[in-house]
Amino acid sequence: MSANEQTASNGEAAAVWVRVADLTPWEDNPRRNDAAVPEVMASIRRFGFAAPIVARRADGEIIAGHTRLEAARRLGLDRVPVRYMDLDPADAHLLALADNKVGEIAEWDDAKLAAVLRDLDVGEATEGLGFDEDELRDLLGTLGEDVPDFAPGTEDDQGQLDQLEPKIVTCPHCGESWDEREHGKG
Repeated sequence: MSANEQTASNGEAAAVWVRVADLTPWEDNPRRNDAAVPEVMASIRRFGFAAPIVARRADGEIIAGHTRLEAARRLGLDRVPVRYMDLDPADAHLLALADNKVGEIAEWDDAKLAAVLRDLDVGEATEGLGFDEDELRDLLGTLGEDVPDFAPGTEDDQGQLDQLEPKIVTCPHCGESWDEREHGKG
């Protein structure tokens, strides 16, 4: 029986809730995570913790999840889910490197991703997904769809500009009213 099977069969929970103060980031972590923290915060707010932080059981040093830990701190959370592992420091650091690097190898199938986003009708509910507006516009554009442009002053932002309701202005001195769009601003 492998070590993984023994761990799985011992009845231990896959993750436990741990005080944030009991965890320590790996001081020499070469990954720069600060730019990702706001989006991870949004994801945690929207979905909760989907993946636990991974830490060494011996000392609570983070192996994987530095960004999640920082997001939790900024959100004011006092506990986070943690999967403890019995690894020596060298193996823990190697796993930390692998955890970050291996994810970079996979690529997106843009057509399938765009189809999924369209089918889920993501619309403007993109908070916590990790995609910015330009990425979504490019992705959805790969399907040949009319991608909304929500830049201020555009038709998508303001509706049909030629079909706006009249903007009636009343002069405070004479009481005369007129449609500002037809007669200018005076």
